[in-house]
Amino acid sequence: MSEHINLAQRRRAEHQAALGELGRLVMDALRQSVMCLTEHDLELAGCIIEADARINQQRRVLEQECLVTLAAFKPAGADLRAIGACMELASELERIGDYAADVARILQKAGETPLPAGAVEAITEVAEDAIAMLGETLDAFTSGGDEQRARASIAREDMIDRNEEAVIERLLSMMGADSGFATTGTYLLWIVHNYERVADRATNVAERAVYVASGETPDLD
Repeated sequence: MSEHINLAQRRRAEHQAALGELGRLVMDALRQSVMCLTEHDLELAGCIIEADARINQQRRVLEQECLVTLAAFKPAGADLRAIGACMELASELERIGDYAADVARILQKAGETPLPAGAVEAITEVAEDAIAMLGETLDAFTSGGDEQRARASIAREDMIDRNEEAVIERLLSMMGADSGFATTGTYLLWIVHNYERVADRATNVAERAVYVASGETPDLD
């Protein structure tokens, strides 16, 4: 019986490590999307979109492996919670990876149209805070479910929301003053919303970390 439990624990650790690797792929894609935005690098945009298929494949593999573990080892307690959470978070991470690819697609739509440096700088600040928040929540989860770290990791969310609102107000003002800016402004609104959604989904990662550690499902929003 103890050997069976040890195997379940080992599988849990393997799945959490695999989730960490998926998280690193997603974080890389997000950082590349910020570089793509700041440097207006349309070639990089194509690379981000192409690489999204690898994230999708990693998610499917991890989900399948978790299902096999659940069926074969019938884990209980924290092991069961962690493996179930890995399945959920694989899907969350795939969606976050989609945000990076969406930013790349929007930039492709914008083409060679120059983007206002001030607005790009403000969006980049939102993006970098959201990416940092995601990294902190992932660390809390993959470390085995650290409740204190998980709760602390979402401290940036209110600031991210406020900064997004400031960017939206700025862009709407620019669009109101110059009707020719409407299309570009709309693209930038889509981009900043994608980065704000990264922070929203990072909160879900933190909630799963708390759940694994404590058995409780908090509402950290």
